[in-house]
Amino acid sequence: MTPSLIIQSSGGASFEDGPDHGRVLIAGESTDYAYSLMELTVAPREGDVGFGPHLHHDIDEVFVVRTGTLEFLLRSDVTTLIAGDVVRVPAGVRHGYRNASRETVGLLVWFTPGGFEDLFVKYRTDQPNVDEVGFLNEATGRFNSRFDE
Repeated sequence: MTPSLIIQSSGGASFEDGPDHGRVLIAGESTDYAYSLMELTVAPREGDVGFGPHLHHDIDEVFVVRTGTLEFLLRSDVTTLIAGDVVRVPAGVRHGYRNASRETVGLLVWFTPGGFEDLFVKYRTDQPNVDEVGFLNEATGRFNSRFDE
């Protein structure tokens, strides 16, 4: 049986991902990899910024918009999401997002099964000599993911 867990507002494993930042609230390791949960703050981007389209053949994801406005790519459709909106992305479905607004966007991201959140901490950009290619290679090999150019 997985033990109960309380994460205080200062808890979890924090990370930076370029201009974005977040923290792992519930690590897959603590749920026997049944699921994981992280919060992510997506910084605004100016100009023609892409969605970072990708898919995970072995992971379902749920995105909950807590604050702000986010453009979300699901398959080939783009939808504008606002606070309170939720998107479920089944395994194998192409998706991505971008913050083209002037405000940060707060998200909760749920992974089933858990484990993918480890990559955000392992390859965080607020450490010296970050290996950006390592993130893609490990996501592709370990989590059966594909990233579009």
